[in-house]
Amino acid sequence: MPNMAQAFKEEITRLSRKEIRNVCDPLRKQVQTLRRTVRDQQTTINRLERSLAKMVAQTATDTGTALYAPPGGEEEGTRARVTPASIKRHRLRLNLSQAELGEILSVSTNTIVRWEKGMSSPRAHHRTALLRVREMGRRDVNRILEE
Repeated sequence: MPNMAQAFKEEITRLSRKEIRNVCDPLRKQVQTLRRTVRDQQTTINRLERSLAKMVAQTATDTGTALYAPPGGEEEGTRARVTPASIKRHRLRLNLSQAELGEILSVSTNTIVRWEKGMSSPRAHHRTALLRVREMGRRDVNRILEE
């Protein structure tokens, strides 16, 4: 009698595994296609970001206001320390509002607020732009804002 119970349990286990496999296989295939789609979209996004960076660099060199570093070689300036206090100090030195600094750097006002409070930190390309803003004077900044 125990053999019958054991055989019955094994058969139930085998059938349940088979049923679970039948249910999970289509889901596994869906997950695989979704991962492939995400990977393709990520490569597309990366390609678009690179082309955007090239366009920004091109327009910056055309207008003479090269805030962002050209794509390709990383500058040594990207390693410079940019602290929340330094962002605020340079903004106040140039007599800029947070909205104006955001306009110069092509970010939102909330991003500037978060940078100054230390809630987030600028990415590498924004860090290079901040370093270039540090080197500017009020006249340069006003000229950029007028354009």
